[in-house]
Amino acid sequence: DIRLHVEKLRNISSGINAEYGDTITDRISKRWIHPGSGRTYNLDFNPPQISGKDDETGEDLIQRDDDKPESVKKRLQLYSDMTRPLLEYYSKQNKVETFTGTETNVIWPHVKDFLEQKTAV
Repeated sequence: DIRLHVEKLRNISSGINAEYGDTITDRISKRWIHPGSGRTYNLDFNPPQISGKDDETGEDLIQRDDDKPESVKKRLQLYSDMTRPLLEYYSKQNKVETFTGTETNVIWPHVKDFLEQKTAV
């Protein structure tokens, strides 16, 4: 059981659960890359100047197989299946704080405050 393994590693006093809804799937599935350079584009907030083309070389952009919506959903489901027992276990002990939102810059200040409170001596 993964919970026992984790507990043996360290006595956990608290944990963070971040819930982003469909935001992760949406953002990752809109990611395209230029394979030669690794430049990354996002169709919503960093689109290429010409659709499907790298801004610097004009070469075709690709979408990695693991960035396609069905792959992202599968990976997130696997993650959920693997972490759900831990989340349930520690939630029953009141050791999990859940943060919900769609933007890191909005959630982070709350997470930071939580961590500062937990680590204050």
